[in-house]
Amino acid sequence: MSVSVAILGGTAGLGRALAFRLAKSGCVVFIGSRSRERAVRAAEEVSQRTGSRDVVGALNEEAAAAARIIFVTVPYTGLYEVAKKVKPLLRPDSIIVSCVVPLESDLGGALEYLEPPDGSAAEALNRLIGGDRVVSAFTHVSAYELEDLERPLNCDVVVCGKRENAEEVMKLLAKIEGLRPLYAGGLRYSRITERLTVLLIALNRQYGSKSAGVKFTNI
Repeated sequence: MSVSVAILGGTAGLGRALAFRLAKSGCVVFIGSRSRERAVRAAEEVSQRTGSRDVVGALNEEAAAAARIIFVTVPYTGLYEVAKKVKPLLRPDSIIVSCVVPLESDLGGALEYLEPPDGSAAEALNRLIGGDRVVSAFTHVSAYELEDLERPLNCDVVVCGKRENAEEVMKLLAKIEGLRPLYAGGLRYSRITERLTVLLIALNRQYGSKSAGVKFTNI
């Protein structure tokens, strides 16, 4: 039986790239957006490239209500708005996966890491949603690499949060070929994984790459 997932903010960047991989792995994917038109367009593109007929474009609220496992890939500045809108629509057993990194561009176009009052974007989302059901993942995985379906993945993704929820998400992620999910512990470790993105961006610039990633050895 196919697993249904929702991707809020899934029309571009990491959200769209994740939709490609999850659709290719056999999941039913609901791509959410503030614009139904953009969501439908993104769903059509994902369907065409993956051959999946189980990709649906919808408003963020509709996508969140349609699936139990919900990936949040919206910009950090839009986190509060999305959480407020989807919270009443969540199932009692919903699991929320925060893929959000608190970054913003300065006047020169450089990315700056913001210091969330809660410690991390994932912890902020957990407070906004309530119920201790947020886990974090994909905060340090290249969207460029995920979207390149012609090349197999060869990277690790660290998952943080309540163990039973994290293990369910890891079981889903293990369906993505070449991706190894690793459990790091409680949600507080998201403070480290979110900051890894800043380092990877710097490495990409230094070495002219678009897809620097993380691979842990001897595990």
